[in-house]
Amino acid sequence: MTEAKAALRGPRRHSPLARSNRRFGALIAAPAVLLVLGLIAWPAVQTLVYSLQDSTFVRQGSWNGFENFIKLFSSEKFMNSLGLTAVYAVGFLVLSTALGLAFALLLNQEFRGRWLARGLLIVPWAFPWVMVGIIWKWFVDGDVGVLRAIVVDWGFAPEFVAPLSTKNGAVAIAIIAAAWRQSSLAALLFLAGLQTMPREIHEASLVDGASTWQRFTHMTVPWLRPVIGVVIILNTISGFMQFDVIWALTQGGPGNATTVLSIYLYQQLFVDTNLGLASATSVVLGVLALGLGFIFVKLMYRDKGISEGVQ
Repeated sequence: MTEAKAALRGPRRHSPLARSNRRFGALIAAPAVLLVLGLIAWPAVQTLVYSLQDSTFVRQGSWNGFENFIKLFSSEKFMNSLGLTAVYAVGFLVLSTALGLAFALLLNQEFRGRWLARGLLIVPWAFPWVMVGIIWKWFVDGDVGVLRAIVVDWGFAPEFVAPLSTKNGAVAIAIIAAAWRQSSLAALLFLAGLQTMPREIHEASLVDGASTWQRFTHMTVPWLRPVIGVVIILNTISGFMQFDVIWALTQGGPGNATTVLSIYLYQQLFVDTNLGLASATSVVLGVLALGLGFIFVKLMYRDKGISEGVQ
């Protein structure tokens, strides 16, 4: 019995076998660690260093401390862009998460052609972000867009005002276009979570007389809490970092109506060639995205466990 227990515990911490296993594990993990350091850690450190300098593309600047950050938060254009980014990210997060959950709940039901509907769910996610922006720009175009044909030719309104020509319309279309693609990924994650939920739980709730809303709030949502946390952090980061769709739709216009921080960063880097301010903007953007993402996940896990919610 003693030998069996020792075998189950595995090799001792300081035994030759344990040291050999650790060395083998380190060798196996080394390529991945080096790849992460090269592609993520080193560029992040380099960006942080540039944010503390007054560098440009043609000149290696000197250290200026936090002057770039002071300039940013003293700039009216940056503060407007920061506020717009917050509005965009919240709208994107709410819409993409809600649509994804709704699609997943629908496709989790049994109906004829469900296999085809599930297959089509991946289509939006298959499009590159830039292509999504181009498709939606054509869809809402004021001259040849499909939306114009529906509104005017079908008699819903006598004239059509292109949404991208107005401030609120451009922001709304930018949110909807990006959320349309992201909701596809969210739906796939939610649907995978729903597939692991035992049918006995729903059957027992039906016997107990629980309503659809009660089953959703007291069983489905607690069961999906880990998935919701993953979706929220992915959508939060994607919302704050979004560039491609907005650039393809409006390039930050009309005026500065859709100049979110990612567009502002692009302008600082490639138009003004101010590497220091662009790096400082990147640091602010990264801290916001990651910080809020982790806060949301922390809020999702503030309860003690999933099992306590499924009652």
